[in-house]
Amino acid sequence: MLGLLAILCLSALPTQAAEPLPSVVSTDLCADLILLNVADPGQILSLSRQSQDPRVSPVAEAAHAYPANRGSVEDLLYLKPDIALVYLGWTARRHADLLASQGTRVIALPYPRNWSDALETTRRIAVQIGRGEVGKIKTAEAERRMRALADRTRPDRLLYLRPSGGTAGKGTYVDDLITRLGLRNLAAEQGQTGWGRFPLERLVRSPPDLFLLGYFDQARSPADSAYGRHPLLRAILDATPSISVPTGTWGCGGLELVDAAEQIVTQLDRLGRARPGQD
Repeated sequence: MLGLLAILCLSALPTQAAEPLPSVVSTDLCADLILLNVADPGQILSLSRQSQDPRVSPVAEAAHAYPANRGSVEDLLYLKPDIALVYLGWTARRHADLLASQGTRVIALPYPRNWSDALETTRRIAVQIGRGEVGKIKTAEAERRMRALADRTRPDRLLYLRPSGGTAGKGTYVDDLITRLGLRNLAAEQGQTGWGRFPLERLVRSPPDLFLLGYFDQARSPADSAYGRHPLLRAILDATPSISVPTGTWGCGGLELVDAAEQIVTQLDRLGRARPGQD
């Protein structure tokens, strides 16, 4: 009887409620992708307008479940989130003190240089919004998938190219991904660092074994696509195998890179670009 009374007394004591998760707003597509990946749906107050645009967003359908914002200070003052996820170059960061006075903490997301940065940023943001364990699980699964893709080596000299002539050299997440997949980045091998333009003259002299085309499926202004329409480039493209990078999983360099990598590898396999003896 004494034991039963003790149990009843303990059960009558008030239990400590779990600390509520902070409410969060993301103000650009890259922040949207992280938030949708690791947040509890109930803590998301709003996503950026970009998130609902199927031309650029791989999560457009899911994003329509939330109100959209323009990424402005006025939006954040109206929504009053506990946390606002913004891009590092967000011009309204000068108003961080004003937002803090209203109870909103601004967290700027760094631009990733490689796959390790993508994993670390996801884990860090997950912790800051109270979802650390979810962040660990999601990044561990993404790491597993990426390691599986890196098991095969392909000797091709690959050039990533956009319609403007833009490419990615050493020190970019594109270069990191190319090398992780066992390929050689022609831009990096020719001394290019960071994001820049690959001269058409150099491309004519030293074409790649394989093109990785980005954003060629999107409408561009004549000025922005003049390089991509040049007859010399078109002739090289006609004579060289190419694969395309999925636009919606490419521009932010987050965990969605593993989706892009899987699609790239699928296309490589269709072209038979694995080294002989590997499967």
